[in-house]
Amino acid sequence: MTQQLDHPAPTLTGDGEGVRRPRSFSPALAAATLALTALLPVLGTLVALLAVAGVVLLVTAVTLPAAGAGGRHENGAPAPPGAARSGRAGARDLVLHLSPVLLLAVAFPLATARIAHAQVDGVSLTALLLASSLTVPWLSQAVCLPMYRAIGHLMQGGDMISIQERFVEVWPRTLVQTLPVIVVFAVPVELAMRWPLHAFATYLTLCALHTVFVQSLIVANVGRRRGQWALAWAAYAAALLIAPGAWFLPPVAGLVTQLVPLRGHLPALRRMSVLDHRDVALDLGRGLLLGSVLWADKLFIFLRSGPQFAVSTVFLALMPAIIAYNYYFVRLAPTFDKRVLDLRDAMEHADYERLQGRSRLLAATVESTLTRTALIGGALSLVVTAAFEVTGSGTTAFVAWVCIASCLFVLTTLACYKLDYIGLSGLAQLLAGTHLALCVGVFALVPATGTAYIVMALLEAPLCLVSLACCRSSWRASAYTLFWRHATAW
Repeated sequence: MTQQLDHPAPTLTGDGEGVRRPRSFSPALAAATLALTALLPVLGTLVALLAVAGVVLLVTAVTLPAAGAGGRHENGAPAPPGAARSGRAGARDLVLHLSPVLLLAVAFPLATARIAHAQVDGVSLTALLLASSLTVPWLSQAVCLPMYRAIGHLMQGGDMISIQERFVEVWPRTLVQTLPVIVVFAVPVELAMRWPLHAFATYLTLCALHTVFVQSLIVANVGRRRGQWALAWAAYAAALLIAPGAWFLPPVAGLVTQLVPLRGHLPALRRMSVLDHRDVALDLGRGLLLGSVLWADKLFIFLRSGPQFAVSTVFLALMPAIIAYNYYFVRLAPTFDKRVLDLRDAMEHADYERLQGRSRLLAATVESTLTRTALIGGALSLVVTAAFEVTGSGTTAFVAWVCIASCLFVLTTLACYKLDYIGLSGLAQLLAGTHLALCVGVFALVPATGTAYIVMALLEAPLCLVSLACCRSSWRASAYTLFWRHATAW
């Protein structure tokens, strides 16, 4: 089936196939949404107008690409009637992929209200659950990378039976190899919170159970089995609602839903293999650095404030970044993956002119997807901040800067992913490490959380621009870079 582009645009010269460059929104428009978000607290009389503008921008960013893709193929011919169904399927996949956010947004407040007075060795159970929920997103970035390495050579072929058997084969021992990374989080948490032994052990157990759970989701994620992914989080949320005091139950319930589809591949356990310890250590370190860009600040807030910080306000302020991040992976990343495969095919079978055309198309796709992600995050930030201004909650400035900083974190993260993918792992880790150092310094030295996010956003902006510039430069030479990466793998 012919792959559809986000938007028809003037034909690229030199690819020999009439392939069309994806239309991209202006980066200035995305930057303007974040700038307007910062100004909202002092522009109260314009709130309604800006909110409407934000909604219009968001609808434009989300619906026009689908309309453009549904209208024509790469070669300019009319798209078939199935294109509209494909757009609806994409929206459905996005909702299913966002199921953790949607389900836990409802389940967590209801559950914690019921266990408000429950304690573990004198420590609020709510605080322990909150600590683990803020640790796990960052932790999962590290513990899942070795598993992706183990099945990476099978992912391009899409043979899910082989992927599942390989997953079962390496999972038990890889789990043992990755569990020690929990210490990286446990030490600062214990130093900051000073929990008694039983409470601290509960936190460690929660982290370990969630490590098993998030690793079990890899097969569903690789196979883009959105229903299986959503089922896992539905079971998680249901367990949290039904028995909130049974703190171990949600990750176990989610895990069971992922083990059932793997039951037919259990014979692979007889040939259990172990990954190279050095490779696992490198992946863990890489995951810790790359994951810190998006998740470190959330954990640092907890370490500074404990469970007293405004969880609901922070969560709502994070929603624009979370939605933009997931939108990228569900709706935009598949097009990028297709362009990479097209370029690799051209490297092996096409002439130089066509190869250059494919390379330019891939570079344009990278820029287009990142710009669109920025616009969606910025537009949503504008809407969310306007909503807080309208309600008169008095937290508009705080929400605005959390939104802005988080959107910048998403863009830096995606740029680092792209650099890591193309083989510039050292540069990606340097940029992520710089972010982590800034984050540690700001949250250690700036006393007020609101001010810390202002400082963090102002410091992140140049780092984000540098990351995007490096990403753009490297992918504009993607044919050369990927050729040598492919050649050295022989």
